[in-house]
Amino acid sequence: MFGKNKNKKSIPKRQIQACEEPSGKVIRKVPQITTLARTAVGNRDYQQDALYVTPSKILASNKKTRVLALVCDGMGGMADGGRASITAVQMMVQGFQSVEKSPELNIPLFFEKGIRAIDRVIYDFPRENGRGSGTTMVACIVEDNQLYCASVGDSRIYIVRDHKIHKVTRDHNYGMRLEEQVKAGQITEEEAKAHRKKEALISFLGMGNVSLMDINYEPFTLRYGDMVMLCSDGVTKTLSDEQIKHIILADAVRPERKAEALVEAATHANSHSQDNTSVVLIHFEEVDMKRPHR
Repeated sequence: MFGKNKNKKSIPKRQIQACEEPSGKVIRKVPQITTLARTAVGNRDYQQDALYVTPSKILASNKKTRVLALVCDGMGGMADGGRASITAVQMMVQGFQSVEKSPELNIPLFFEKGIRAIDRVIYDFPRENGRGSGTTMVACIVEDNQLYCASVGDSRIYIVRDHKIHKVTRDHNYGMRLEEQVKAGQITEEEAKAHRKKEALISFLGMGNVSLMDINYEPFTLRYGDMVMLCSDGVTKTLSDEQIKHIILADAVRPERKAEALVEAATHANSHSQDNTSVVLIHFEEVDMKRPHR
């Protein structure tokens, strides 16, 4: 849907590894992209988050394996943010499904074209009392062990690796402009932190001319054990990065409950005014060859 430009970069194929148990039995292991998702309304009257993730996949040996993940947060201060977020997810998923099996796919270009197309569609929604619609978006495509990300707005993407958590997106809000003013010596850090409009978005889908988007044109190479998290700000405005990392790495939380545990922690921590809360997790791991997908 959004174009099939060729990307000549070769991607390593699946590798099957054998390891031996103490009993002498050989277990064959294969790479798998394991996916999880969870969303909750919180204390809001409406659900304006929307998400999608491809089901878990074992990497194929004879073709590229691709997984798409999305989280969109409809803007509550605008008209029909829920419709905007659902539309953004539907359009991106439809576009992905039309090119998912293409032998060659320029993923950054796919993201760029998709974001611009979605932005125009949402901008053309009927206006209510002069107000348009809008939504944020964070998106990932994993192609074998290569991670591509795209972001518009203030939803976030994190990578947890080696017991460390890394935020890989910027918050596209007025705080970015304030940081520039601090660096230029125009205002102090205290003034920037106290600014009442610091969280106002400066980029979102529905502007009609979206230009500020973050896309990594060189992929991030995943290693076994890496966890990628996409989330709406219902998570990050309630839980700290350290709390998020602790839940993701906690042995007491079963792997299949990680996304659920993150959403529950956020909603329980802010039981009076919790926003819509959404999490998608992508785990790049090795699994036993005969073990079923989670």
